[in-house]
Parts: sequence; structure tokens; C-alpha cells
Amino acid sequence: MERIEKKIKYLYTQDNCLLCKKVKEDYEKRGIVYIEREASRIKFPIDEVDREALIQASMQNMELPVEVNYEDSCE
Repeated sequence: MERIEKKIKYLYTQDNCLLCKKVKEDYEKRGIVYIEREASRIKFPIDEVDREALIQASMQNMELPVEVNYEDSCE
């Protein structure tokens, strides 16, 4: 059976974040598909994507937005 991998873009944002709003507007203008998640999930990760977001956020001094490109594979 062939293994299929798909890349999913997640964007962690907050309502009062101006840069988050600009990035979302840019993505929409450019037709970039993404899944938006609340930034509070970074502090208390629920799944693997949240844990990756925590790592990414720590590398950018916990500044928002945090973008995670996650590869999901299924058979």
C-alpha cells in the first residue's frame, strides 16, 4: 500500500494581535490554506502539532503568530 503524505499549515493566533491579522489577510489574499488555532494551546499542548508550535514559539521568543507546517501521513 502506498503511503500518502500531506502538508498542513497551522497558524496560532490571538484576537488582539495585529501581526496575526496581517498574516491571515496575506494568506487569504495569496490563497494559502491554513488551520487557525488559538495561541493559548501553545502553553498547554494537546497534540503533536501543539507541541511543535511550542518549540517554534520558543525559537521566536514566544511572539505571535506561530506557523507550523505539519506533515500528516496515512496509508
